[in-house]
Amino acid sequence: MFAIHASYRGRMRRRSAYVREVVEAFSQSPVVQAVEHKGVEDFVVVTEGPEETGGVVLSLIQGGDFAIGIGTVTGGASAPEEDAEELEKEAIAAAGRAVTRTQKATTVTVRIERPGPGGVLAPGTAATIGEDIAAAFTLLAFVLSRRTDEGREATALLRAGHLQSEAAAIVGISKQAMSQRLAAAGWQAEQSGWNLAVHMLARVDELKG
Repeated sequence: MFAIHASYRGRMRRRSAYVREVVEAFSQSPVVQAVEHKGVEDFVVVTEGPEETGGVVLSLIQGGDFAIGIGTVTGGASAPEEDAEELEKEAIAAAGRAVTRTQKATTVTVRIERPGPGGVLAPGTAATIGEDIAAAFTLLAFVLSRRTDEGREATALLRAGHLQSEAAAIVGISKQAMSQRLAAAGWQAEQSGWNLAVHMLARVDELKG
């Protein structure tokens, strides 16, 4: 189980309404277990596994308006005995502690804590894994920040499951032009960053027990 805390860092005047709209959109997502609106500019999303977590974080990075903190609880003999509700509360708290006041939009921080009160960081390998997760999302944020509107359209179609030929037909360009557009958009780099992020999130499970 993971929690993703998002804190608005944009400049919209109607930020409160915008954040509510984002919360409502996530509440309709099948990959989200729960969403909780916190204050005016913050909310937290609870997800079950690495791919669901990666998808939510990638969506927030693409939006460009939120600082992001990922929190989870793992390790320690007491972890299997904790009920799901308590683990969820602890993951949410960890995600909130991961986000700092000075953290900028699209940046991702990770906090892996031991179960129980106090918000104690899990030692050793957990810290390294957390740093690697953050680094993978930093790579993704860099790639996405350099993408044009045409590149975003092309990559969104492939991310939705379309083949390059299908995406080209939808956009109304040749397959070769679509290939060039994807290359310019850094599609392969995005895939590498995505796979690394999901792989590192999955490694959190290795810390349990």
